[in-house]
Order: sequence, then C-alpha cells, then structure tokens
Amino acid sequence: MPFFFCCTGYFIGLKGIENWQVVLDFNKKILKLYLILSLIYIPIELIKMMALGTFHKAGLLGYLQSILVQGTFVHLWYFPAVIIATLSLHFLIKGMPMQLVVFLATCLYLIGLLGDGYNGILNFLPQWISSSMKVYQEIFLTTRNGVFFGIPFVLMGVTIAKNYRLQGNSRALPWLLATLLLGGVEIYFLRHFQLAVDYNMTVFLAPGTMLLFLVLLNLPYHSKKKNDFLRLYSTKIYESHMFFYGLILALVTVFQVPLLEHGGVQFIVVWAASQTFAYFAVKKIMNRNRN
Repeated sequence: MPFFFCCTGYFIGLKGIENWQVVLDFNKKILKLYLILSLIYIPIELIKMMALGTFHKAGLLGYLQSILVQGTFVHLWYFPAVIIATLSLHFLIKGMPMQLVVFLATCLYLIGLLGDGYNGILNFLPQWISSSMKVYQEIFLTTRNGVFFGIPFVLMGVTIAKNYRLQGNSRALPWLLATLLLGGVEIYFLRHFQLAVDYNMTVFLAPGTMLLFLVLLNLPYHSKKKNDFLRLYSTKIYESHMFFYGLILALVTVFQVPLLEHGGVQFIVVWAASQTFAYFAVKKIMNRNRN
C-alpha cells in the first residue's frame, strides 16, 4: 500500500501539486471512484454482518465509526487517505519551505509508528503520551490513515518527481536489498518483543518503499501502451480482489463450503478471480478508448 501512495505522489508531483486545479481534478476523480466502489462494498459488509450475527445497533455504530475514520470497506481506506494527504500537502508545500514539510511528514510518521508497529514502546514513555494515543485510537482506530501514513508516502513520491538527481539514482538496488534484510530483522524484533499491534508502519518500510520506486523507475521499460495496460490492470485488481474475498467468506459462512475454509485455497481463488476480472475489464476499456 505505501507504494501506491508513493506512485500517487510521483504523478501528481509531475503535474504540479502546488496547482489547485490539478489537486482538485485528481480528488474529484478519486472521490467519484470511491463512491462507486462504496456502493458495491457497503452491501457486502452489511451481508457479512448479518451472516456473522453482528448486524445490531452496536455493530452498525461500529461500522459507521469505521466508515467515518477509515473507509467503507477494509481496503478502501486508500481513497479517503489519499484525498486527505494530497489536499494537506497542497497547502503545506505552498505555505512553507520543502525542508520543513519533509520534517513535519517525518514527525507524523514517527508518531504513526507508536500507533502501529511500535505501539509497545508507549509503555516506556510518559503517561500523557500513552494516554493521548489510547484516546486517539479509541476514536480513529488506527494511525494508518491519510495524516500519519498518507502524507509521508505521498510526499515521498512528490519529492522524487521534483528531484532529477534522485530519479537517476542507479545504485538503488543494493540499498533496496539491504533495506529488505534490515526490514526482516526489524519485523523479527517487533514480534519477539511483542511491540506491534499491526505491521502497517515500520521504520524500514519508508526507505524500502522509496528505493523500490527508484529501482522500478530506472528499469529500461518505456512502452506507453504497456504502461497504460499495467496501470489499469493493477487498479482493477485492487478494486476487485476484496469483492471476491467477500464472496468466499459468504460461501464459507452461509453455505459452509469446507474446501474454501483453507487460507491457501482462498488466496488462489481470489488471485485467479481478480486477475481474470482485471484482464478482461482492462481489455474492454482499452478497446473502447481505441474506438
């Protein structure tokens, strides 16, 4: 997911995140897509709640809270998060020096770590800090959102878009491999000492995302037609994969299909279904645009 935010920042950075019309047009498109997907996924969530016996007042209020602070479905949090991030960065970049924006984004990410991968460190910090984070989590549920997660990673993409020396870095691959190794050590450390409540935000995730983006940016791959296909293809997989996962859960819960209870089988079915859907959906879109 951080890679998607970085990509978003890169492309909106190329167009000019300082330009209000660019940001407005981008967010109109994102909001429209979010509303369409919400119309699809909200009924799925409600059906799932009925099947699990959580379709009652407390369950519905909990879902309403999740909609307001995260998104209408588990994977759709990207849309409100990226809207918050791009709008915030538009005003921040216009209103203060870039170095100060980077510093602010870094501070936000470090705070976000305390609500995610490094939550256990709160036990060693002053009481007012842990109490504040507890109150925050009761209201907003997670720091994996547009403020603590979206702003840093979108800014990362914007920074790459505006730094030609950074774009041309041909030594990113060995650094990426080293970062992946250190990231693995970090995850082991977090699990061993039971510090994490989740693993959405870790220290080495940030440099790893930037280095991965730079490695891919410098690949000798310059086919606009193939790039357009892959961009749409990945988007359709993202939009549809949880729909197919929801269908599997419905089959398991309502019809009790034993084969689909195995996690490996669920992965293969969701992977195959979303890949097939994405392929034919993109083919149809590109044929329509060609005509």
